[in-house]
Amino acid sequence: MTSEASVMTEETTPRRPLTAVQRGIVASLTDSDPTMVPKKVTYLRTEVFTSQEYFELEQKKLFRGKPVPIEVSAALPKPKMHVINEDYGTSVLLTRDDTGKVHAFLNVCMHRCIQLSREKEAKSGGLIVCPYHAWSYNMRGELVGVPREDVFPGLDKKKHSLKRLECVEAGGIIWVNLDPNSNADFSIVSGDLAAEFDAIGLPKQVVYTKARYEIKANWKFVHDAFLENYHIPRLHSKSLGSMFVDRPTAFTQIGPHLLQSSARAGYKAEQGEGMQTFEDFRASGVFSYTLIPGSIVITSPTYINVMFLSPQSPDKTVINYYMLVDRMPETEKEKARCEKSIELMQRVTTDEDFWVSELGTIGVKTGAVEQLTLGGMEQDVATFHKVLEEQMGLASG
Repeated sequence: MTSEASVMTEETTPRRPLTAVQRGIVASLTDSDPTMVPKKVTYLRTEVFTSQEYFELEQKKLFRGKPVPIEVSAALPKPKMHVINEDYGTSVLLTRDDTGKVHAFLNVCMHRCIQLSREKEAKSGGLIVCPYHAWSYNMRGELVGVPREDVFPGLDKKKHSLKRLECVEAGGIIWVNLDPNSNADFSIVSGDLAAEFDAIGLPKQVVYTKARYEIKANWKFVHDAFLENYHIPRLHSKSLGSMFVDRPTAFTQIGPHLLQSSARAGYKAEQGEGMQTFEDFRASGVFSYTLIPGSIVITSPTYINVMFLSPQSPDKTVINYYMLVDRMPETEKEKARCEKSIELMQRVTTDEDFWVSELGTIGVKTGAVEQLTLGGMEQDVATFHKVLEEQMGLASG
């Protein structure tokens, strides 16, 4: 979501055909008529935000043994680069080898278990060298150098490659199975979901800015804030509230992942007729993808927001935020527009959405409310929590 003032020149913007799923979503968007919103009430128990036992189950069932989105492809823009991610309870080493393929490993030297890399920003170079005894590994995780190898008689370097984690790069997102002792099903993320992101150009985006936040909120409260429009004209009344009105959202699932869309104020359903490209749509509405678990991808007229949510405890979440663009701004005018977009993002996302997520986390701890009440414009929140329970094997049928 962004100000229309942030629109860059369009001469160099490619035309990207929408997928069948995206076209269906666009076709289902209705007029900007607040009377058309659904009328329904469901309830969500508050213990899913407060229970340590529930949190631990989430870690086991959602963030281990399944594909977890942990990084954007643009974070490793060139071959022979590596970076680490330590926000998911283990230190993960991500590399891009000389052919461009991405790999994931446990960030541990196979000699004496020393943490191998400390690079939290992408670093170029064909080797990663252990700081203790200088054992060195290439970007494929292979042990290629051992000082004084003669004192290790019979050492088979092939048996000392880094501990590999299952990893798939698809649609501009790097997905990792954080459990080295299990096998995950990556078919949806490398298939239908990747096609969605290819259609919005995510694999070819570049990083305009990145920010890291540590907030005192349950990770699901953050997701909930991006799954309903009810709050937008109210919480965001002084930022982007005027751009949107109460309206039904268009919604579908891609496997366990959610795609939600809403159009801007004044939108008429007839505008969606015949829309074939992302460029046709992005100035009129928003695609918001909720990736299970812990990531959000939101389009705007000129950039794409990607947020990775790393739960630390029931009341603490690390959020890595990216603002991605088709190309870096070249003129002072374009730079000023990007900076204006960042300023709006700061107000909307960090000062408002993250802030109320913290307030909700404080509130559920009081025990004053046993069930959250979800109205007609908040039913996508209910679906999100239902999907989480299905993924954890808790669905009641």
